[in-house]
Amino acid sequence: MNKLVLIALVTLFAGVMADNYAVLVAGSNGYGNYRHQSDVCHAYHTLLAKGYSANNIIVFSYNDVANNKQNPFKGTLFNKPTYKNPGVDVNQGCVIDYEGKDVTPANYLAVLKGLKDQVKGGNKRVLESGPDDHVFLSFFDHGAPGLIAFPSQYLYAKDLQDAFVYMYNNNKYARLVYYLEACESGSMFQNLPANINIYALSAASPDESSWAAYCGSDAVVNNKNIGSCLGDLFSVNWLEDTDAHTDLSNYSLQEQFVVVKNLTTESQVMQWGDLEFTSEPVGDYLSGSTTPSKKVNNYLRAFFAYGNEENIFNQPKKGLLNSRQATLNYLLNKFQSKPTSENFQELSEALKLVEKFARKFVQFAEKFVLKGSSNALTTNFSCYSNLIDQFESTCGKVPESKLGELKYFYEFCGQERFSNVNTLQFFQSIC
Repeated sequence: MNKLVLIALVTLFAGVMADNYAVLVAGSNGYGNYRHQSDVCHAYHTLLAKGYSANNIIVFSYNDVANNKQNPFKGTLFNKPTYKNPGVDVNQGCVIDYEGKDVTPANYLAVLKGLKDQVKGGNKRVLESGPDDHVFLSFFDHGAPGLIAFPSQYLYAKDLQDAFVYMYNNNKYARLVYYLEACESGSMFQNLPANINIYALSAASPDESSWAAYCGSDAVVNNKNIGSCLGDLFSVNWLEDTDAHTDLSNYSLQEQFVVVKNLTTESQVMQWGDLEFTSEPVGDYLSGSTTPSKKVNNYLRAFFAYGNEENIFNQPKKGLLNSRQATLNYLLNKFQSKPTSENFQELSEALKLVEKFARKFVQFAEKFVLKGSSNALTTNFSCYSNLIDQFESTCGKVPESKLGELKYFYEFCGQERFSNVNTLQFFQSIC
């Protein structure tokens, strides 16, 4: 057989055999973080509706929101308001592989690398992708400079990027796309190599908050207020945009970036990594080869309408709230709707905790004359992670609303002049 013909056939069959895989993560817990778990289940259904096989999707979610006692519709999750109309329950049929205490950075990295023997808990599913496959990753939670949060631990940018390099060197993908929802999410991709076939979108720049959507009086489904934000602004924008396109084969990654960037009005959506393949179709990453079932198609039609077929995509999102304030806002609304002594105490303790940690970070910044700039492209991540561990073991877990203040630690660890400072002694003196 002619050598050129053989090469062409090999290339053709490689394309036919290639598949798409996805790992979706909601990294938070608690009813105040309702939106992250509804985001991740919406993403799961969107991929199914676009032809993904359920066998090719792995989901992490603490899974403590749907059946939370605060939920007015037990067992359900809604990712957008429908006001007087019944909502679309994205929790129904959302298959979770790692939940509760199994939602950890270590499990996430093991899943990405395909290292089943390193997984603890869950159903042991890991990425089974190969050198011809495309991988789509999405993460929904809180962040800070150089890290994203899991329920009880942090994942640092260096560890995530090291995992990317491992995946590339071990032929775990042909190309990889990552959509990341978190405050300071851009900092996770600073220094991302441009030659490992990874393209990433961050909900925010390296030094700003991302925003929640469908909060407060707009968190309403079937005439009931859910009591917590339903979604995140960047995430509902890319999800609803993907839902809106029946054919993703003629819609490029670059085109989606422009649309989502323009709709995400409160933070700067940014591109990272290899931008050479952004002309490729979104469908090469967010679609699959499976024909969606009638049930899935009905889901998509229902989700894309209010119930009266009113298309809400491309309309400005309502009920926007800085993600840092979402949990406090949830506690405030909870007290206002039910002004019990128990709810007042819960709100009061949360506010006191925020004040306490704000004071600690001010003391740290003043002691070491720090500006709080996280614009530096790098820090010493060994120092950074150790400093956070040291601080939290001495002073307690940093509340979500003050995670942004870790910028002082990020700046501190980027400066050699502090390499011999006894920070533990200082933390003990202020805590």
